[in-house]
Amino acid sequence: MLVNNMLTKNYLLAINKPTGWTSSDVVIKTRNILSKFYNEKVKVGHMGTLDPGAAGVLLVGVNKSTRLFDYMLTKRKSYVGRLTFGKSTDTLDSYGKVLAESDCPTYESVKAVLKDFIGDIEQIPPKYSAIKINGQKAYQMARAEKDFIIPSRKITIYSLKEIKVELDGEYVKSIDLDVTCSSGTYIRTLFVDIAERLNKCGYMAYLIRTSLANISINDSITMDELSNNPGNYRLENIDVIKNIMDLYELNDSEFHNVKNGIGINLNINDCYLGLTYQNELKFIGKVENNICKSNTNLE
Repeated sequence: MLVNNMLTKNYLLAINKPTGWTSSDVVIKTRNILSKFYNEKVKVGHMGTLDPGAAGVLLVGVNKSTRLFDYMLTKRKSYVGRLTFGKSTDTLDSYGKVLAESDCPTYESVKAVLKDFIGDIEQIPPKYSAIKINGQKAYQMARAEKDFIIPSRKITIYSLKEIKVELDGEYVKSIDLDVTCSSGTYIRTLFVDIAERLNKCGYMAYLIRTSLANISINDSITMDELSNNPGNYRLENIDVIKNIMDLYELNDSEFHNVKNGIGINLNINDCYLGLTYQNELKFIGKVENNICKSNTNLE
């Protein structure tokens, strides 16, 4: 829900990151815009990297809202992207050097193999990524032509749907796919793995993140919109958190206890809770053995 008030300087922004920008570019530009607007230094951080070649929803935390980072990272994300057949590249996308070429698969074979990638699968992240190996970023090692191995990880593909297909007779030149997946999924790798399962070359031609933690691209703003009106377009912490965890409204006594590090007794299963006071998100609480304590202070 988009709101427009200035009650607090702790909030979130959903930025529609343009192609060609790094996630850090968005953070730096947002920090400059808001620091000038408030006439004071503002802390800004993004919550889930988007590759420079990708566009779409990049969630940005302002000031203490950056503390919500870990809770956002665990939530499912949705993307729309294009898998183009016939060539493979070193970066697995359209920006890399062509390594090999092949013919294209049939439409029937593509449809048959897509269902094999739904559910829990193993995935090896790309070497051109920000994953750290022994303290070094993988893409820096790849550019330096160093030899290294990235271990596989388990991810979940919740849905994988065809949107549009470009055919040459019975053969698929490219296919646009709508993907909903778990955190840690690399769509570049997913698309190339699909091509390799068909014994073909393929690469990701474009990618748009359409949602993150139930925040739709329709709720996101451009950098120009933020620059022209920095006081608008805020996403309040409570409105975002209530989409990904339950909320609990603290009374006066409970608020005092949690604020001072004292646990409160709640008869619920172990979980994370958004703890609100006077309808404002104050803490993320962690419940263990029916005792809830503050895990993250947003005061």
